[in-house]
Amino acid sequence: MFASRLFRIVLMAVVVGLCTVPADAQWARQVIPLRPGWNAVFFEVQPAPNSCEAVFKTAPVKSVWAWNERFSSAQYVRDPSTLVPEQPEWLVYFPSYSGKAFLTDLFAVHGGRAYLIELDGETPIDLELSGDVVLRETVWLANSFNLVGFNVDPSAPPTFKRFFAPTEAIDTDAVYRLSASGHWERVTEPASETLNHGEAYWVYCEGPSTYSGPLSVGLESPGGLAYGRLLTEQMLRLRNDSSAPKRVTLRLMPSMRPSSRPADNVAEPLAAGGVALAYNRVFAWEPLREPLTVTLEPESERGVRLAVLRGDMAPSGSPNALYTSILEVMDGDGSLYRVPVSATKNSTGAGLWVGTVVLNAVSEAANPEDSTTPTPTASEMRFRIIVHVSDEGQAHLLQSVILMQVQPTYVPESPGSGVLVVDTPGRYVLLTRDDLIPQYEGVAMRDGEIVGRRISSPTFGFSTPVPLTGTSSTLFEATVVMAHDDPLNPFLHRYHPDHDNLNERYDDTLAEGKESFTFSRAVTLRFTADDPEGLDVPGWGSDILGGTYEEKITGVHQNEIYVQGRFRLNRVSDVGTLNDGQ
Repeated sequence: MFASRLFRIVLMAVVVGLCTVPADAQWARQVIPLRPGWNAVFFEVQPAPNSCEAVFKTAPVKSVWAWNERFSSAQYVRDPSTLVPEQPEWLVYFPSYSGKAFLTDLFAVHGGRAYLIELDGETPIDLELSGDVVLRETVWLANSFNLVGFNVDPSAPPTFKRFFAPTEAIDTDAVYRLSASGHWERVTEPASETLNHGEAYWVYCEGPSTYSGPLSVGLESPGGLAYGRLLTEQMLRLRNDSSAPKRVTLRLMPSMRPSSRPADNVAEPLAAGGVALAYNRVFAWEPLREPLTVTLEPESERGVRLAVLRGDMAPSGSPNALYTSILEVMDGDGSLYRVPVSATKNSTGAGLWVGTVVLNAVSEAANPEDSTTPTPTASEMRFRIIVHVSDEGQAHLLQSVILMQVQPTYVPESPGSGVLVVDTPGRYVLLTRDDLIPQYEGVAMRDGEIVGRRISSPTFGFSTPVPLTGTSSTLFEATVVMAHDDPLNPFLHRYHPDHDNLNERYDDTLAEGKESFTFSRAVTLRFTADDPEGLDVPGWGSDILGGTYEEKITGVHQNEIYVQGRFRLNRVSDVGTLNDGQ
């Protein structure tokens, strides 16, 4: 298919520039109840900001402890009251007003981690965390107790026995939870006691393990479903490690609204709206507007292909608008994962669009009764079409374009430093003038040389971009005029005496109409809301556009010739400037 072949040509050059994913911003709130004294907690969100001073500034904590599992294994469980600072297997935070603040070596907290929090006073409080949703695999230290928490569904908490049944690495007789009195107590009734949302435990792991629960979620990239600017589809893998079938529900949820973010978190990008997703059902795509239920057989794995529908996402007017959502994955049996989802969208329409025109109707110019109405042809004709839209919204019809690049420049990180940092980022450029090629560098290797990538349409013969009027939401129109003496005029043949546009002595040119003719092509691109080819692809409406193609040809027949068909355009680059502004 033309589109796939085109992307193979361009993708290698533009993937770095278009795949950059901005900082995640799938915000959610987690509320952790803290009682006076010691608490074992599990953070499911990444607080922002995540410094200990910021996270606990409104909570009267005496200390916060993090187990440093990379240092050494834990062969027995000690009560929190026995902890002392400067133990190598622990990191600790003391508030700035504490007399022990100078002993602090825990400066930030992270989502997907377990902590011990010592609350001062006599009154319970709720610790509210706001930040990015975190999906982190449980890290087990083999042959050791581990301070861990799990992604538990608070509306259907599982028992310890049912939760750990699929794995042999965990013995439910070696699980400890922190009591209200601040002592670690063994879970003596694993068949009836349940795990709690946001609680951490000491759990002994026999040998290596990657176990996170009876239901596990696998992603193609760490951290969530990050589509960035270029990706359209990703696979979400669900695994049932239990001995019973599971009905897993996928539900797309909004992230926190930008207005509810902390005012001091100014570096975090504000989301323009939620991400629209679709799932693949056999050979069709269905929007994920309602919860999707997937059945998993015992000890089996199944993939769910999810695509981003950028065309269904609210316009923002920004060339790199960020959209975020949260995908909840739950089995109704105690497991609940929140997968961060993010995508960016160029809502301006700027960039390079390349596609195909399919002609299937032509008027009968010699028909005395009707010479203007296109009639269906016996076969179709296909040709390439190239359109560029500037950052200001001006569109041009192109005959050819060359993809080149400007390399980044570097400067020393500090005077005399051998470490270089980027001074001016690299960028891609789109050229329609061959004389500019020597000023830039190529993007692909050919015969040992770095060269640019040229995309051209031989169906059009003009040499400079032709302005288009209209907008991509309705139509584009342009008239391409080919003068009789234009070197690219197809009537001209330099080496044929009857079509060289020269007199019999070859010392003067002929007037128009002798051997060559001026003709024009009035091109109209009418955009439609639905794909004219009915392909129902996820990128439609954002990076794939199309509709009906119309053309009126004047000058090749005594009557005007009308042709009609359909077209589809794929955005292959976001560069909104031709010839680098020269």
